[in-house]
Amino acid sequence: MTDIETKAKILATAEEMFMRHGYSRVTMEEIASTLGMSKKTLYKFFSNKKEVLRELVSVRQSETMDHIERIWMSEELDFVGKFRSTLDYVGERSSKFSRLRDIRQSAPEIWQEMHNIRKEKIFDKIRRLFETGFESGIFRSDIDKDIAILVYTNAVESIVIPETLSELPCTAGQAFEAISKILFEGILTEEGRSKYIFHRGVEAGAQ
Repeated sequence: MTDIETKAKILATAEEMFMRHGYSRVTMEEIASTLGMSKKTLYKFFSNKKEVLRELVSVRQSETMDHIERIWMSEELDFVGKFRSTLDYVGERSSKFSRLRDIRQSAPEIWQEMHNIRKEKIFDKIRRLFETGFESGIFRSDIDKDIAILVYTNAVESIVIPETLSELPCTAGQAFEAISKILFEGILTEEGRSKYIFHRGVEAGAQ
């Protein structure tokens, strides 16, 4: 097995253990034991557990960005298909990493790095998706683009975090799906929408 393959195996095993037991409860000795290798061999690749986590986060974030790029290079999907596939994938990845609930307390600097990467790269992709949607006429022209983007990204950022999710009866993926459904399909029924538009028109006329 090459060094690259060994490193990938270490990361995959560590990720599974972090997800199952929590980052803070897993030790380097336990990772080595699970892999059937000596601690000396493990430390050859990673000097400590935080280094394992940082590399794992970097690899998974790169995979996320590459996957999103492949979605947008697809010739089989129209804009709506690409938009939906992107949001579904980001929701699935957010759900997975939200299970690492103790990173924020045990490795706050890495948690902040994760947050920054998500905000600067992944959310930047989502912002570009919104902009394309408005430019192509998929989204309503009477809606302020910047506010729509702000509402969506802030909702995801504030809800899809361990502290908030722990108070909700759903996973991060389900929360992500609910946010998308509310924003893109609306909370009102057809009857409710008709009444809302009617009363809004009455109020506007009275002013």
